[in-house]
Amino acid sequence: MKQALYAGSFDPITHGHKDITERAAKHFDKVTVGIGVNPDKEGRYLFSLQERLHLTREVLKDILNVDVLAFRGMLSDFAYENKYPVVVRGIRNGKDFEMEQELQWAIERQKLGIETFFLNAKQSVSDVSSSAVKSVLKEQGDIKPYAPLIIKQAMEGRLLGQYIAGVTGSVGSGKSFTTDTFMKLCEKNGITGHNLDLDKIGHEIQGPLQEPIYQETRQRIIQTFGDDVANEDGTINRENLGPKVFGDAKKLEELNAIMHDPMRVRTRRLMYNQKGLFFYNAALIAENNASNIVNNNIVLVNVDPAIQAKRLEERGASPEDVTRRLKSQFTTEYKKSLLLESIKKDEHGLIIDLQTPYINQSEKIAFNALLAQIDTFGELRFSGLLNRLGVKENHAKLFAELRNMYDRPISPDANRDEITQKIKGNYHKRLHIIDSSNEFYKIRHLIKNPDIIECAILFHDIIYDPTSKTNEEDSANFAENILIKRGLPKDFIEEVKRYILLTKHDKIPDTEDGKYLVDIDTSILGRERKKYEQYAKDIRREYYMYSDNKYNAGRKNVLKFFLEKENIFQTEHFQNKYKDQAKTNIEQEISSL
Repeated sequence: MKQALYAGSFDPITHGHKDITERAAKHFDKVTVGIGVNPDKEGRYLFSLQERLHLTREVLKDILNVDVLAFRGMLSDFAYENKYPVVVRGIRNGKDFEMEQELQWAIERQKLGIETFFLNAKQSVSDVSSSAVKSVLKEQGDIKPYAPLIIKQAMEGRLLGQYIAGVTGSVGSGKSFTTDTFMKLCEKNGITGHNLDLDKIGHEIQGPLQEPIYQETRQRIIQTFGDDVANEDGTINRENLGPKVFGDAKKLEELNAIMHDPMRVRTRRLMYNQKGLFFYNAALIAENNASNIVNNNIVLVNVDPAIQAKRLEERGASPEDVTRRLKSQFTTEYKKSLLLESIKKDEHGLIIDLQTPYINQSEKIAFNALLAQIDTFGELRFSGLLNRLGVKENHAKLFAELRNMYDRPISPDANRDEITQKIKGNYHKRLHIIDSSNEFYKIRHLIKNPDIIECAILFHDIIYDPTSKTNEEDSANFAENILIKRGLPKDFIEEVKRYILLTKHDKIPDTEDGKYLVDIDTSILGRERKKYEQYAKDIRREYYMYSDNKYNAGRKNVLKFFLEKENIFQTEHFQNKYKDQAKTNIEQEISSL
């Protein structure tokens, strides 16, 4: 079997990296993407090693003959030890060629028989690099041409502190009311919210803004639709413009084309140097192919047609106006079909359907699901939790400290086995916490004491040694020390500790919150097959110190414990959602041991 190694820092992976990987995968039976670990650069990467592994695996998950892992030390030594006879290198330009040639010579001087396989970058991605992506995004630029949307979303959160979601729907559906509702939920949850109302931004462009490009935009509108759409001061008379475009799809398309770039730039300017959760409130996200702005994460608001018509009439529209307006717009179903096409093409995104008026806490369920989707590594939710608890210290600094605790940077004095275990990844790291938080936010409306449970999730594996029997106790004590220093009430801290201890899974919880917590902790058992297989690999790496025979025997006992329970999960929600897949996953893993 022909194998090759494609190595880099991938901080983060870009379209250029993906292109080289895809093309290398056609030349070799197996390609391993190796993410280099440099202890001297710890703290200087935008994303931690575990985050880079996660993002790179997500971007490359559909290339079947590609694996992703991390390595430390000389590239040639790692390739030799793991029997990769070929190292793949991408070349974008002449400067790259000179650097790669020097690397090739360095590899040859090691005399280990490692060959270098060069691939020239395609012209479409020849200017793409991780550093270029960071530079463009720092100035609020569009990085979709440089990186996949999952990377764009993660970088916006980490580099800018910005988390973006779309709220769309047809006229009168309740999208503005929904955005206002979400803004109130932001305040309640300790999150800074921003309403990017595209209608208002459009009115400003057609009205008072004096920058030359906006004056030119108004002139183009007047030239296209006639002098009667102009006010005496050169601004746009929307009352005269409306009837000309809302009954004519071609003219509406012309207006949207004129407004597109000015709207895009004005919105970016409004976001510049701002942090928090941004709601891109716009009717035409799907029609204008603009869902990439919000990383295809959309709340699609719908309404009964009779209620919709009534709302428009209450705004002063005649029955004829209502009919004309509705005929000029895409249906909700067609909007959704366009958004789904974007999600499929970009391999990222989520549509959350929300009917107005709301029922059964549907607005809270949608808001929480949105947080789980857009907050890639949990910073936004972490900051919101600290705000609700009254913690005033620097949230980003505390987040980084806890992230390092979970990601456990490699010590320069670590022995070979410790290095191998850490760089290849294991399960009880922060990505398990993020995954658990995502599950929690999908059922947060069902939890009686959500802040306590969120704290328990955050800290329940903060201390983890595969050979220890007191991980939960140690984690609970660590949480106690952290929370005492932040001035949290004693009874709150005791409850957090009590729930952390439930993740030992040695007794049945006596509260519904506790049952939800232990189900969240074990929900990985019922995930889709590929995710479960990665989990099983990570668990094995975690217990690297045991022989296969000893590990397999212990692992079988653990799996049989869950399989032989009357119910794998404690709650109806998780039992219905995951029990069948969990049973299949467990049985298949047992048979493989």
